[in-house]
Amino acid sequence: MRKAVLALLGLYILLMGCQKVVDADELLDTEEQVSIIGYISPHDTILKISVTKALPSIGTPIKANQDYAFPEEFLIKDAVVTLSNTEGNSVVLNYDNKTNTYITSASNLTILHGATYNLKVIVAEKEFNASCQIPKKLDTINEIIEFQQDEFGYELAVININFKDFADEDNYYILGGFINTTLKYENEEPFPYEYPIYFGDDEFLIDNINEGAELNGKTEISVDNEYYSDTKITLQVAHVEKALFENVKTTRTNDDVDGNPFVEYVIAPNNILEEGAIGVFSGYSVTEKVIDLKD
Repeated sequence: MRKAVLALLGLYILLMGCQKVVDADELLDTEEQVSIIGYISPHDTILKISVTKALPSIGTPIKANQDYAFPEEFLIKDAVVTLSNTEGNSVVLNYDNKTNTYITSASNLTILHGATYNLKVIVAEKEFNASCQIPKKLDTINEIIEFQQDEFGYELAVININFKDFADEDNYYILGGFINTTLKYENEEPFPYEYPIYFGDDEFLIDNINEGAELNGKTEISVDNEYYSDTKITLQVAHVEKALFENVKTTRTNDDVDGNPFVEYVIAPNNILEEGAIGVFSGYSVTEKVIDLKD
């Protein structure tokens, strides 16, 4: 899996598994469920599915000194997790103690654009199923770069990216990327440095106005730094399924409002077919473009 957008999607797999945000009216009737999260793509080198327990956010005791990413009581280590395609090929994923997820090499099941894949998870003799279709990959990303000064006189690179939407279908996109540069401080050896790009309000794009039209996103990057050199920018557009789009956006929204008593949390989507489990199994593809910025 590649960096930035791809890493971001991987992070959401880890974070969505532990607790479920529930409607206040349902708190008294909420029972423990299985949480299943998995995003797959032709870009993956490792196929990864998270299977954990899902407990209500309110009323679940959490020890102050425990690891919030994966408390031991949330882990499910004995599930049977199988991925398959419509041609009858399948692979069983094994539990990985390092990531607390079920994984296999992507070479064991080829992931193709436009193809449909099925997920089957068996936990305590209960079977849960979901399916996804891998979105098409964009042909290209175009960009326009303008150099400006901010209010303090520092130079900014304003990057406007655009790409052509696929016509005759609803599409969902997540924008991101990362910057690779070399840092050189006085009396120190140069060293490589990488950090992500954020598109703010343009991070999530939908073609709900004009299908097949050109979509745009903008980000600003500071380039007025004497310590930078040989800067390369990788722009990324992830074409994702609706469930993945809504799940990532929901997670971002809930992170932003965390601790605000006047804002309600957004309920995450669920495309697991059977009762007793919640989660998202979804596909995506990523298009990249590398551009150079030099001092």
